[in-house]
Amino acid sequence: MSSSRTIAIVGGGLAGLAAAHALRTFGMQPEVFEAAAALGEIGAAVNVSPQAFKALQAIGLGDKVAAVATASPGIYTRNMQTGEFLEFNDRHKAAARYGAPYYTFHRADLLDAFASGLDRNAIHLAHRLTEIEERSDRTILAFANGARVEAEIVIGADGVRSVIRRALYGDDSPTYTGQMVWRALLDGDDAPEEVLEPTGHIQWVGPGCHLLAYYIRGKKLVNIVTQEDTDKWVEEGWSIRGDPDEMRLSFPNPEPRLEQLLGLVTECSKWGLFTRPLTQNWGRGRIELIGDAAHAMLPNAGQGACQAFEDAYILARWLHACRDPVEAFASFRRIRIPRVHGVQRLSLSNARFKHMRDSAAQKTSIATGTGSVHGNSDWVWGYDPVGGWDKEPFVPTAYAA
Repeated sequence: MSSSRTIAIVGGGLAGLAAAHALRTFGMQPEVFEAAAALGEIGAAVNVSPQAFKALQAIGLGDKVAAVATASPGIYTRNMQTGEFLEFNDRHKAAARYGAPYYTFHRADLLDAFASGLDRNAIHLAHRLTEIEERSDRTILAFANGARVEAEIVIGADGVRSVIRRALYGDDSPTYTGQMVWRALLDGDDAPEEVLEPTGHIQWVGPGCHLLAYYIRGKKLVNIVTQEDTDKWVEEGWSIRGDPDEMRLSFPNPEPRLEQLLGLVTECSKWGLFTRPLTQNWGRGRIELIGDAAHAMLPNAGQGACQAFEDAYILARWLHACRDPVEAFASFRRIRIPRVHGVQRLSLSNARFKHMRDSAAQKTSIATGTGSVHGNSDWVWGYDPVGGWDKEPFVPTAYAA
C-alpha cells in the first residue's frame, strides 16, 4: 500500500499508539486523534504475555517496553479463606518455552514508551470524535472542536464505548457483566514481603471473587486488582473513587496474609466490567475496529491489551500486503476473529473457575488439570503473530465457534 494514503487512527491509548507504530514500521504515516487533552490510560497495571511481546518487538518497541517492564516469575494461587496453596503458574518456564518474556507494567509507563517513539506532530489531542461520514473512497471525521478530517483509511481504536462502532452499528452499548473490579496501588515499601511470597505475584481465589497482588515498576509499587460477582453496580462511570472499608467487606474471612494486605489500602477505585456479545462487527469498507472497540473482553486471561497488540501488527501487515484497504481489512478480520473469539471464551471460562463456590471442587479441578485458571493458555501464549499473520490460527475446540 502506498505510504501517501491518509490514515487516521481514532484513539490514542495503547491500541491506537501500537497501531501507529506498526503502520510506521511498514512505511505508512498515520495520524492519531485522541479525545483527551493529554495521553493517558485508565487503570494501574497491564500484562504483556510472550506472543504480544513478539508483536511489540516486530514494530520496534521491544527495547523501549523492556526498559520499563517488571518480569513476572509466575502467579502463585492460594485459597482466599484458608491460605492453602492451589497452583503455581511458572512464567519463567513459559518465557523460555515461547522465546519471549511475560512482563507486567504500569500502564502509564507503557503508554509513555509507545508515545516516545512517535512524531508528536502526528498525535492530535483534544479531538473528540462526534460523527463520521462514509464515502466510497474516503471517510470524513468530524470532531467536537470543529475540526474535520478526510481519511482514506480509518482505524477505530477508541475503546469499549467506541464512537466509531456506534456510528457503524448503532447503539450496541456494552452491558454490565455482573462483575466489578476494585483497584488499589500500594507503595512497595509498605507491603511486607512475606505477604507476597514466594513470587511477588499472588492470586487469592474464593467463592464468587478473586484478588491479584503483584509488583510493578520493579518493587516500587504493588498493584491490587480484584473481581467479584455482584448485582449491585449502579454507577454510570467506569473508574469511580471507592471506599477502602467497602472494598475489604467484599472479601469476608480472608486468610491472615490477605487480611494484612487489604488493611494497607487507604485509597481505591471501583470499576464495573462491561462487555458485549462476541461479534463479527469489526468494521466495514475502509473502516476497521481494533482492540476493545472490536472485542472488549473480561480480564481473566490477561489478554485485553495483548490482543490489541496482535491486532496492530497483523493489521499493518495486511495493509502493507494489499493495494486495496477493503481487501486488507477483510483478510485481517478473517484471520483475527476466530482467534480473538477463542480468547474471549477463555476469559469467560477462567472467570467461572476463579469464582467457583465449591472450594473442594475447585481444588480437584486443578489437580486433575481440567479446570486450571491458566492450564489452557498454551495456544494463546505460543502463538507467533510474526510468522502467522496471514495464516488461520489454531483455536482449541473448547473455545472455537
